Amino acid sequence: MIDLEAKNIHFCYNKTKIIENVSLSLKQAEFLGIIGPNGAGKSTMLRLLCGILKPKTGTIRIFGSEISHQFRKKIAQKIAFVPQETHFALDFTVEEIVGMGRYPYQRPFQREDTKDHAAIESALTAANVGTLRRRLVNTLSSGERQRVVIARALAQNPRILLLDEPTSHLDLHHQHVIMGLLKKLNAEGISIVVVHHDLNLASLYCERLILMHQGKIFAEGTPNDLLNQETLTEVYSTAVRIVRHPEKDVPQIFLRTDVNHEDNH
Repeated sequence: MIDLEAKNIHFCYNKTKIIENVSLSLKQAEFLGIIGPNGAGKSTMLRLLCGILKPKTGTIRIFGSEISHQFRKKIAQKIAFVPQETHFALDFTVEEIVGMGRYPYQRPFQREDTKDHAAIESALTAANVGTLRRRLVNTLSSGERQRVVIARALAQNPRILLLDEPTSHLDLHHQHVIMGLLKKLNAEGISIVVVHHDLNLASLYCERLILMHQGKIFAEGTPNDLLNQETLTEVYSTAVRIVRHPEKDVPQIFLRTDVNHEDNH
């Protein structure tokens, strides 16, 4: 079954082409990674998939229905988006932030009901931030705050989760924590699309990868199929060396230090 499908998507900012004739699909309970160099259109594509942006041409369907024919609240009950950067101007508590994920189910000025409380508790537990519920969000570390933002998304009870660079600015431990959490959620049935700059993390956790370049899909396939020296050198204009991960037997990428790298972008 296909949960999310984009066909022949074109998108421009003013007159600048950002996405050009992109088609992709997300299967039920799939863990899909979108990779590619800066400016490839990855983040824009993610925003198109969840309806934040509207394509110039092309169609996007969620569970078979066109996203353009659905109300925002109905879309948010099916699909949740976690942006790369999340800033909180006001110092809400963690529990209040997670509670904001119940907005798609509430009428104006409606107070949280039993269902809302249950969903909030479930999200706090799933993201392992229950002990932080009384903390002010701006007192948290980057890793803690990222888990809170994911918990807010989970409070929407989504069937699809889209994340833009969820491990950026995180240390090695918190990268592992966040990706492990996503893998657990995926195993429980949530379909996931994650945009990643870290090719090694993408290789370790994603079942399938889409490589974008200059607003188009350059290639797609499993990490074993896609992450090869020829393809990466061409797209990133950088000489790399590929080794096998000792435990998972998937490609891991290293910069070659015996080659002078010039910035061609």
